[in-house]
Amino acid sequence: LRQPPPDHRRRHTGPVLTPDPQITCIDCGGRAFLLTPPREDGVWLDGDIVAYRCEDCLDRWDLVLEDHDPTDF
Repeated sequence: LRQPPPDHRRRHTGPVLTPDPQITCIDCGGRAFLLTPPREDGVWLDGDIVAYRCEDCLDRWDLVLEDHDPTDF
């Protein structure tokens, strides 16, 4: 019997990650807005890279989404 391909969305059991739509630019203090759209399935995963662009200085920031568990020491 052939097994269906694994559905990776069902294996995600951790907290839902959502990048902030806006962050503060590290260089100038202006507003930087999210450029990266979500995956096709709408799920953001730990380790995804998201890009932001500052509206003032036009710097681009590429950040790694991380699942920060406050109980991790």
